[in-house]
Amino acid sequence: MNKDFLKGFKKGTHAFGDTIAVIVNTVLLAVVYVVGVGLTALCCKLFKKQFLDLKPDPKAKSYWAELNLKKRKIEEHYRQF
Repeated sequence: MNKDFLKGFKKGTHAFGDTIAVIVNTVLLAVVYVVGVGLTALCCKLFKKQFLDLKPDPKAKSYWAELNLKKRKIEEHYRQF
């Protein structure tokens, strides 16, 4: 009888731990999403920053954007970030 109790207790604590883990992960991820993505989107709207050019120039011949790539000295590539 003692073994059955311990097996049931172990199974119950495992189920309880899984349930708590799901709840905690959901709450934490929701907070991170709201703070990270929500505040970033809000700041971008306030400062009118656009990460994608969704309205291309109607006068342009194509949708390609000029990247202005040219050969540079190797020293200019160091510490570029």
